[in-house]
Amino acid sequence: MRTDTWFNAFFERYWREYTHLQRFALRLQFSGAGFLRLYRRTSERKQTLLHEISFSGRRRELRVEISDTLADGDASGLLFFEIEAHSSRVLLHQAEWLAVDVVPRPARLVVVFCTFNRAALLLRNLTALFSDPDLAEVLDRVIVVDQGCEKVRDDPAYPALKQIAAGRLHLVEQDNHGGAGGFTRGLLEARNAASPTHVLLMDDDAISEPESILRTLVFLSLARNDVAVGGHMLDPSRPCEVVEAGGRYRPEHLRIDEPTRRHVDGANDLAPFLDPQERHYNGWWFFAFPLAVLDRVGWPLPLFLRGDDLELGCRLLRSGVQTVALPGVAVWHEPFEHKGRGWHAFYELRNQLIVAALHFPSVRAATVARRFFSRLLDELLAYDYYESWLLCEAAAAYLCGPNMLRKPPLSVHHSLQATQAKLAPRMQPRVSMQPAIHCRRPSISSRLARMWRLWLVLRNLVRASPSPETRPLYVLKGPGEQWYDVAGADVVGVDEPHRDKLVILRRSRARFVQLLLRGLRLALELLVAHRRVARRWRAGTPELTSRAFWTTYLHLPAAGVVWEDARCLPDRGNHVEDQNSLLQLGRF
Repeated sequence: MRTDTWFNAFFERYWREYTHLQRFALRLQFSGAGFLRLYRRTSERKQTLLHEISFSGRRRELRVEISDTLADGDASGLLFFEIEAHSSRVLLHQAEWLAVDVVPRPARLVVVFCTFNRAALLLRNLTALFSDPDLAEVLDRVIVVDQGCEKVRDDPAYPALKQIAAGRLHLVEQDNHGGAGGFTRGLLEARNAASPTHVLLMDDDAISEPESILRTLVFLSLARNDVAVGGHMLDPSRPCEVVEAGGRYRPEHLRIDEPTRRHVDGANDLAPFLDPQERHYNGWWFFAFPLAVLDRVGWPLPLFLRGDDLELGCRLLRSGVQTVALPGVAVWHEPFEHKGRGWHAFYELRNQLIVAALHFPSVRAATVARRFFSRLLDELLAYDYYESWLLCEAAAAYLCGPNMLRKPPLSVHHSLQATQAKLAPRMQPRVSMQPAIHCRRPSISSRLARMWRLWLVLRNLVRASPSPETRPLYVLKGPGEQWYDVAGADVVGVDEPHRDKLVILRRSRARFVQLLLRGLRLALELLVAHRRVARRWRAGTPELTSRAFWTTYLHLPAAGVVWEDARCLPDRGNHVEDQNSLLQLGRF
């Protein structure tokens, strides 16, 4: 049996680099006879045997300490062990990584969920949290901000959950203000309580692992400085595949780094995660940080969704609070590419323009204008006129400055949904269609690609639209079609795995001309006004991230919520044994 797996290995370098931890130990309880071997592996795939110990007995305990110093030329990486059986049966009753001779800071956790019409998924997660006995010792309370039409309190399973929660569940109902408004309401409620020291933001549809929460809180309690901890996203349909592990913003491209999927079901798959990488942010499907930093950096910006986590992460980093994407901490969450087509493009571009203005002032106006227009042209040449319209709306909203965020978010959202019915690609049953094909980017020079795109622009300008009866020339295996996938065709089908119908992309000369002209005008405005607009965003953001603004924005009483005295919770893991203070870092 080996433990060099995603959840069972101990990623030593992260703990050495960000916490006060220097001495580690491994404690096991076993029955039977065999050998225990403890290893260290580095990112260069160098593997070192640290200890080899024989054991035998019935329900015996074995403790192995790891030196607090590394040999010359050695590097920290991950620690794991293997057990070789020398009897007919070896039973491992318990195993845990321990910290030796440490005094953690007091840590009490409040978990905040923002939910929208997902009561069944949310209650499943809450039951798992409240049912874990170890987590119960450090879980101060759970705050649920319900912004849906189908209320959590009306679910048949809710009364039973309230009994399990034993007074630690606080349910808040409000209008839909997106993830930013929902999570900020939860943060306001948490900050009004006296006992919590740290907060964990989680999505309602993420499948959580209580052990990840325990590890996160211990990491935060041992951290040298204020840090934020992000959990990785695993794909529920492929449980051993990491979709995202924190992210970086690329202001020169107005994009977030594309996530790189990685399998983590084999020992060699862990190598890319051994060295900490600087992250600008981590998604709020699992994001924890000290509550006190809000007094210094401010509250989230009211961006509704798709960028609120990025903006706060960049603000935390600028104030000295790093985001650590900690391996061994994760949730299973549906990847964003499965969300389908819709209004997401508006929030993504608008909010990423805002992030560039606030946190990357060196980005040139010409870069912003060029990237916007290039992305718009990509969508126009792919016949996705709704997304093209959304990009234009996003640029126009950004140019309006920070006061546009004061508008009721649902009025903006409803206008996006109303236009979707007019411009979004139509659906068609998968009847008598050509077999789906995979298209890849052709291997041509950038100069030829630019010439090709220019030719396609001219083709869209001068060639009449196809008749409504024109059938798709071929079907693409989606999602994620690009302009070069549809080049030369007037009608193309896209077979997306999460849909039971084909998405039909149909060329329209009238829409192409209309959106191209609007995009050219907006690109020129970005070129001329970006620096001035960016200054307005930087000047107006402090007020939009203040407690006073959010109190008014969410229609809350000025005095806020007054919490009852926190229940008395026992200290966790600070017992003394063999003259050494031990703190549990991770269970198996």
